[in-house]
Amino acid sequence: METLSQDNKQILNPQSPPDNEKQASEIWNKFLELFGHNISELKMNTWFRPIKPISLSENILTISFPSTDYCEMIVTRFGDVLNKAALSILGDNGKLEYEIDSSLPYYEPEIKTGSAQNVPDPSISVVVDSGESYHPNRCYLNQDYTFDNFVKGKSNEFAVAAALSISSRPGSQYNPLMLYGGVGLGKTHLMQAIGNYIQRTSPHMKIMYTSGPDFTTHFVQSIKTNRAHEFERLYKSLDILIVDDIQFLEGKESTQDSFFQIFNSLYQLKKQIVLSCDKPPHQLEGLEERLITRFQWGLTVDIVAPDLETRIAILNKKCEKEGIVAGYEILEFIAVNIKDNIRSLEGCLKSIIFDSELTKSPITLDLAKRNVLKFGGIKNRKQNIDIGTIITSVSKFFNIDESLLRLKSKQQEIVEARHAAMYLSKELTSSSLQTIGSHFGGRNHATVIHACRCVEDSINNNPGFKDKLEQIKDQLLTL
Repeated sequence: METLSQDNKQILNPQSPPDNEKQASEIWNKFLELFGHNISELKMNTWFRPIKPISLSENILTISFPSTDYCEMIVTRFGDVLNKAALSILGDNGKLEYEIDSSLPYYEPEIKTGSAQNVPDPSISVVVDSGESYHPNRCYLNQDYTFDNFVKGKSNEFAVAAALSISSRPGSQYNPLMLYGGVGLGKTHLMQAIGNYIQRTSPHMKIMYTSGPDFTTHFVQSIKTNRAHEFERLYKSLDILIVDDIQFLEGKESTQDSFFQIFNSLYQLKKQIVLSCDKPPHQLEGLEERLITRFQWGLTVDIVAPDLETRIAILNKKCEKEGIVAGYEILEFIAVNIKDNIRSLEGCLKSIIFDSELTKSPITLDLAKRNVLKFGGIKNRKQNIDIGTIITSVSKFFNIDESLLRLKSKQQEIVEARHAAMYLSKELTSSSLQTIGSHFGGRNHATVIHACRCVEDSINNNPGFKDKLEQIKDQLLTL
C-alpha cells in the first residue's frame, strides 16, 4: 500500500472494520449519485468507478485510488467537484482524504490484434500486437476527444487543418506532426481526435496514445524486467504513435535513445508519428540534437490561447453537450475573465454547473462571478475603475474630447483612441461587451470584438502602440 504525499492532504492507513466499510460505501454511493447528475456515464466509468471507499470517521471519508498518478489526475480535474460534494454530503466540515492501493483494479484494456473494435470500455482503446508479452498499461484514447466536439478558432485553425490532413492520409505527409503550446489549449484533444478518427476509418491500424511520463515509466519497467527488446518491438509494430508532452524526455538519456530507435523505425516505414510539447522543439533543453532535428522533419504547429469568440463558442458547445441552459451574458462574462487556457475555462463552467446543482438554483451572473473568482478571474482590477473613467483617461492621453469617442467618426486618431478605450474597458472591468458598446454611442458587442481584435493586431505589430496602452493602464491602476 503506497501513500500519496500532498501538503494539503492527510493520508490515513487504518484497517477499517466491516461496519465502517459499509458506512463508507453507502456515503460514497451518495457521491456517485450526485456526480451522476452532472457527469456522463462514460466519464463516471472512466474516472470514478475505480475509486473505492475505505473508512468513515465523523465527517471525513477516506477513499482509495489505484495509483498516485490516477489520484493526482482526479484531484486536478475534479478536485473542486469533490470538495463541493463533501461539504454537501458530509456537512460544513466534511472532507475527503486519500489513500493509494495499487492492488485495486484499474480498467485494464483488452489486447486486440490489429483492431480497435470490441473494446469493453469505450473510453479506453489500445491496439497492439497480441503476440507481445509486454504492453504499456494506461495507453488509451478518450472517445470524447473527436474533431466534431473540438471548437475551431483563429488560435488553432492551422493545427486543426494539419490534424485533419494526416488523419485522412496517415504517414504520407506532415510526419511527424508536432503540436506545441501552453497547458490547457487543446493539444491533447486534437492529438486524440487524430487517433479516434483513424481508428474509426481504418480499424485495421495499430494505434497507441501515451504520454512522455508514461513512456518513460514503461521503459524503466522494461529494463527492470529484462524486457527492453519486447518494449521496443511493441512500439515499432505500431501504425500510429501519439506521444503527449514529449518534453518529459528531457535529461533521460537512455529513454531518449530508445525513443530514437522507435522513431527511426516508424519514420522509415512511413508510420504516422504525432507529438506534443509545451514549447518549440528548438527550445527543449536536455534533449539530444538528433531527436530535436527529427522532431522538425515534419510539420511544427503552435496552438495559442483562444480569442474571446472562440472561448464563448467553447462554453456554448459544452453547455449544449451537458444539456445546460446559460445565457449569453453569463458565458461572455466567463470568457472575458478566464482567458489563459481552455482547461480553466471548462473547469470554471463545470464548477458553476455543480454549484447550481448543489444549491438548486438557476445559473445566474452572480453565481458565475462567485465561481470565476475561484479560478483567478476578476483580479488586479481597482474598484474605482469603470468605463467612464477609462474613456476620460484615454481621451486625455490622446488629447481628444470625450464626446468624439462616442461618435461614428472614422478619423484615424479618433478610431485608434476609441478602440483603445473599448479594449481597456474589456480588460479592466467586468462589464459585458454589450454594456461596453453602449458607452460608445450604442455600438453592439460585435463592434467591441472588432475593436479589440484591431488593438491586439496593433499590439503585435506596433511596439509603440503597446507602450501607449501600458502607460494608460498604469495610470488607471494607480488612480
